[in-house]
Order: sequence, then C-alpha cells, then structure tokens
Amino acid sequence: MKGRIYTFSNLLRAVMLALCTVLTGTLYAQSSSQTDNPLTAGDTLVDRVMPKPVPDSMYVVTDYTEIHFRLDKSDLDISYMNNGLALMRLERVIDSIGIDRIKEIEVVSQSSPEGPYERNVKLTQERSKVMVNYMYRVFPDLKEKITVNKITEAWENLCQYVEKDPNLEEETKEKILNIIRSDELSLATKKSQLKNSLGENPKTGDVYKYLTTYYYPVIRNSGLYILHLVSPSEMKPETPFIEESEPTPSDITYQEPQIIPDEPERVRPILAVKTNLLYDAFFTKDMGWAPIYNIELEYYPTEKGRWTWLLEYEFPWHSIPSKHQYLQMLNLQIEGRRYFKENSHHSGHYLSAYIGANYYDFCFDKQYGHGYQGEGGGFGLGYGYVLPLGKNPDTRWKLELFIKAGVYLSLYDPYDAGNPFAGKYYYDWNLDPDKFIKRNNLYERYHITGGGITISYDLIRKKVKNKSGF
Repeated sequence: MKGRIYTFSNLLRAVMLALCTVLTGTLYAQSSSQTDNPLTAGDTLVDRVMPKPVPDSMYVVTDYTEIHFRLDKSDLDISYMNNGLALMRLERVIDSIGIDRIKEIEVVSQSSPEGPYERNVKLTQERSKVMVNYMYRVFPDLKEKITVNKITEAWENLCQYVEKDPNLEEETKEKILNIIRSDELSLATKKSQLKNSLGENPKTGDVYKYLTTYYYPVIRNSGLYILHLVSPSEMKPETPFIEESEPTPSDITYQEPQIIPDEPERVRPILAVKTNLLYDAFFTKDMGWAPIYNIELEYYPTEKGRWTWLLEYEFPWHSIPSKHQYLQMLNLQIEGRRYFKENSHHSGHYLSAYIGANYYDFCFDKQYGHGYQGEGGGFGLGYGYVLPLGKNPDTRWKLELFIKAGVYLSLYDPYDAGNPFAGKYYYDWNLDPDKFIKRNNLYERYHITGGGITISYDLIRKKVKNKSGF
C-alpha cells in the first residue's frame, strides 16, 4: 500500500508541474516577438553531462538543473520562467538515477550584481535554504547527501552573457567587461559605473536597462548539481571526459533562456480574517453542538516585518431554558505579536501579548439550574506557530496552532433556578435581601487562558511596486 501511495503522489506532482509548465510556456511564447532579443527560445535549464574517471571502473557524472527567482525574492515560485519544467525534470532525473546511486547534490545559489552586497549575501543564503527545504520535503532520503555552496553575486555569469551578445557593440562589451573585471574598483564603484556610465547602444538603447531586463533575471538562481555513479557500460561512447575534480558554475556552458522582464508590481497582504476551529467545534452533552462563534482580524503593518496586531471577538449565545443550559459570552481581546524570523511573511514561530475583557452567563446544571453570571478581564502571553497552506508563496491560506497563559480576574454572582422552575432564576443569596451586593464574588485564574487551531485567509491585499532588488 505504501508503494501505491508514493507512486500516486509522484504522478500527481508531475501532472501539476506539467500543467504549470504549459501555462508558463504559453506566456513566454507570447512575449518572444522581439527580434533584437539576444536570448534564444529554450529551457532555462543548463544540461551538461560531465564525467570523470574514478577508482573501481566507475564514473562520476554531473547533471545540472537551474531554478530562477523574482526580483529581490527568495521564494520558490513554480510559475516563474520555466521553474515548473525544471522541477519536473529534476524529479524525473533523480527517479531515473535512483537515490542509492546519487553521491551528492550540491546547491549553488547566486544573485544579480546590484544593490547592497550584504542584502545579496542574505538573498543567496535564503535561496539556498529554500531549495534545500524543497529537496528535504520531496526527497527526504537524500537529506544526508545535500551540500550548499554559494557565489553570492553572479559577476562571471554576467560576463559570459555580455561576451556572447550579438546586439552589443564590441566597444560597449569591452567597457562592461573592464568595469566588472577591474581589480582596482570596489563592488559599490562597479555597480555605480555600470548604472551610470554605459550610455546607449544602437540596437539595445540604454545598455544598463538592457542588462537588467534580459540578463539579470537569468542569473538570479539556484543551481543543483547531481553527482552520481555509473558503470562504464552505461556510458555513451561520445560522452567527453574532463579532468576537473569538482565542477563549478564557471565550468557550465549556459544555454541562453527565453525570459520576460520582472513584473513592475506585486501584492502584499494587509488584513487577514481568522476563526478558531476548536471553538467552532465546541460540544456539550445536553446542548449538543454549541459553537463558540469567533472571528479574528490580523493586521500586517509591513510586508516583511515581525510585528502584527490582532483583534479577537467571541460571541456564543446559546440557551435551552428547559434544560438549564446557557453558553452566552461576549469576549473582546487585543493582541500584539512578534514573529521569530524576519522576512517570514508572518509565518513560523511567534510570541504574543494580549489584554481583554468579557461578559458571560454560564449554566450547565440540568438538575438544579446552578449557573454563574459576571464580567471579567485579563492579560497574558502566548506562543504559536503559523504554517502557510500550499507551496505557493503567495497563498492566502494559513494554519495556526497557539496557546495562551496569564491572569484572569472576574466579579460574578452564582444563581439558581426556582423550585419548581417558573422561568426565572434567583441570585444564590440566603441572607437579608437588602444587604445583597451585586458582583460581590471574585474569581482569579493564573494559568492556561486559551488555545486552539486557527485557519486564516488574507482578506485584503494591495498592489505595491517592486523595490530595487537583486
């Protein structure tokens, strides 16, 4: 049975990736009408088999797959460029090789050379982490064979594209290459000169804009090198040998992919609406299903910040007088959250602090009608974990698990049904009625004050312009 489930899962993944590939391929075909575009149509994959002799009559063969990232992004987007096709092919290659025969998978990530170097380093690390997590999830048996390397800024790849570009004049090429390969210029100076001193070219117009439109998106990537062992009988006679002990990205002859410019706008969440599934499923013996109606609103002040603000409202109002069953409450809480990880898109672990107040009327005593009515308030801390639902980084749906603990204080009165019950309840007070003081009982609680499983949906989003990214 396990084998059947695994096979069906692989089949479903392949179908979804193939569908994504067809859709993205259609978009690229519609955007490839420019005759001056130096990038020929084709995959964004870089394929080259690079064997070398090793002991015991075996050969190490390297297969290479490349995944691209949007401007200033580290999220895995299968709808971008030909990422869907690349991932489908990667899974097919690994399945055909066999996990036991794979020696190593090296993840090499890089960014386009623009913007602050520190930001590029962080992007490179995040892109590698995204690809490693993807491999862990899809191929958990390869976990011990995955290594990470990084280039950070892809200066050499940019040189390769410039050298082969038929639309750039030789003088322009030489100027670009001299800037990039200069040992006397700092990184910041190189970036400034590329941006401000290249001028225009007859076929391309603004040279820097041309580079950032057609080449920079290609070199924002993570490459996956697959090293595996094969016997001599499995090698093709025409496969060339190389002497290098380890392949590097500079050893790869890049195919020139067809691309489209980055989108000028994207959307970011502003407000999410939530409901606690445990409260929604509340059940008692005599009342049956009695959901604690609840709604939460979470406000995201910034797209990638750690802080968010929540407003929670609970309003169950159930009653069965014939059985002395009452679940009635109005509860309002305000909460501030701080997520552990920056740029997490408000997911992962978080800590919170809250304050709230409520009014309630509870009675579940079928025999005597003994219940409680009062008002209260409290404050405390919470911990939770938020998990996006689905692989799409722009998903609107999230699942959350949380628990809260703190202080709750309430002034209340107990009450009882009359005997026989005539439809009225009486305060539980046996002394002089003139001395009765309403809400004269104090309830204190210093422990768990809440918890649940929440599902949320990003209700409001807005379009924002892409910032200068890498």
